[in-house]
Amino acid sequence: MIAEGDTYTKWPDDETYPQLAVNYLKLDRVPLYNETWSPIVEGIRSGNFFGTMGETLCHDWKVTISGANSTYSATIEYTFPFEFAELVWSDGVKVDRRIIDLAGTAPFGVKTFKIPFDAANKKWVRFAVWDSGNGAWLQPVSPTGPKKDSR
Repeated sequence: MIAEGDTYTKWPDDETYPQLAVNYLKLDRVPLYNETWSPIVEGIRSGNFFGTMGETLCHDWKVTISGANSTYSATIEYTFPFEFAELVWSDGVKVDRRIIDLAGTAPFGVKTFKIPFDAANKKWVRFAVWDSGNGAWLQPVSPTGPKKDSR
């Protein structure tokens, strides 16, 4: 789920920032122009990035696997009060979803989520948080870890 923005037609008084989503890729360092793009390609391939409208940043996220007692953890920095968070997961046939009401969240904060879910026989899981009009979403990942490329 790579973020992108289609602006189509632009006028001099149009604002693009509040309408565009961006991607943040988790890297140890940004490669120099003459180095390999491998860390970027692998980061995208493994889902080690998130999309955001800008007011919400994801600092850390992981899945702790323990079958039916698994946990999705994420630390999120935000500007505006959240409305809700959602965790969505699937076995490839049935999709399950947990909505967390965050209507009482104060503005300008950092929140760590630890959301229990059943990862047994699941193919993917993803997490998102939303304020009144903006949000951030983490990539769907395998709860059992990235699959190795068979090439």
